[in-house]
Amino acid sequence: MKRLLLAATTLSIAGLTMMNPPLLHSQTNEAKKPVVFACNMKALTPEQRKRHSDVLSPALRSSKLKTDELSDGYEFQFPSDAKVYQMVAERVGNERLCCPFFDFVIRIGDSSAPMKLRISGPDGVKQFIKAELPAMVD
Repeated sequence: MKRLLLAATTLSIAGLTMMNPPLLHSQTNEAKKPVVFACNMKALTPEQRKRHSDVLSPALRSSKLKTDELSDGYEFQFPSDAKVYQMVAERVGNERLCCPFFDFVIRIGDSSAPMKLRISGPDGVKQFIKAELPAMVD
């Protein structure tokens, strides 16, 4: 009897998951809000903005090994060392503040593989990246 009850419970939960995912997950059926591609220039202090544009951006441009175009953004490859990782992490931290519509993924393998930074997002973000970061894309 216990096995039958456990099987029935398992089937009920599986059925709920397959038939109506919002019952088990916090999803809503609200329409997606349009994305505004505009940076919040006040998100960074003047010192952070200066470092972002005068130090991090040029250093990452010169460190970049390769750029791959994706359907929804770009993936950049960098040397897999601690100094470059710290710059990538700082740059991503800044970008998250001023451009919240970006999705970031940093992938680090072993020391012989390049570090990868993927920047993607909703429709239109790829064009935004190309327009705002042309030196990184080319």
